[in-house]
This record gives sequence, C-alpha cells and structure tokens, in this order.
Amino acid sequence: MDPRALPKQFVATGFVVEDGKTLLLFHKKLRMWLPPGGHIEERETPEAALLREVREETGLEVEIVAEKRAPDPEDGKVLFLFRPRLVQLEAIDGKHEHIDLIYFCRPTGGTLRRAEAEADGLRWFTPEELRSPEVHPEVRDSALLAIRELSGEAAARR
Repeated sequence: MDPRALPKQFVATGFVVEDGKTLLLFHKKLRMWLPPGGHIEERETPEAALLREVREETGLEVEIVAEKRAPDPEDGKVLFLFRPRLVQLEAIDGKHEHIDLIYFCRPTGGTLRRAEAEADGLRWFTPEELRSPEVHPEVRDSALLAIRELSGEAAARR
C-alpha cells in the first residue's frame, strides 16, 4: 500500500510571536515541543479552529497575520480565508496523516495559561533556544521563519 494513501485529517497550527519569541507547548502525548493547534472540526473554518485551539491551549487571543482577499463576494456563496503561511503533510501514527495549515499569529489579549490536559509545559522560545536539540528541526525551522517574518513586520510598523 502506498504510504501516502492513508486517511487524511485537516489541522490548523499557529506560531504565536511576540517580542522576537515564539510560544511552544510541550505536548503530553507526543513528548515534544509544538506550536498550539489541532483538528479542524466539521463545521469550522481553519481560522476559527486555529483561534479556538490557541485559546484552549494557551489562554491567549491572537490575530492571524496573513494575506486575505477582500471583500467577500456579496452573494455570500464564497468566503475568502486567510492564506496559510505553510502547508505540510504529517505522518502521525502509521494509520493516518494530517494536512497541517500553518499560520503566523501575534497575541492580542487573554492570559497565558497552560491547558493541563494537553501540555506539560508552555514556554516562549528565543531564536537561540529554538536551536536546542530539544526542539524538532521542522518545528525549529518554521518557528524561526515566523519570528523573522513577524519581527520584521513589527519593525516596519514602527
């Protein structure tokens, strides 16, 4: 059987960036540092799923920093969505895969707190800390890209 013929599930992930750092959580089940995110429910848009997952897992409210075609057509038949910054296919358990829509975000409110059911830790990582062997290379590369892009964007807004 073709290993890429496995069932697919859509997930939304967000690299939250503030002050040149990104927020990662230590996932209880997977035992690794990951950005907040999770499955897109049947009646959710990717953006709604992302905002919900970040809020549930970190306590933070965020805004997505991405291109979005606007305005939506008046007939209501089409809704323009934020463009994910990255999209990747992830092998999960040998039985299914995730199509991961990855967004870059910045916090707008809320209070930082860890979702104890899902994470053993929650921590802001600097670029130097991301280079630690405790951070998976794929997570590191995406996190560094998010910091670079959103830190440059913040500097341009000043």
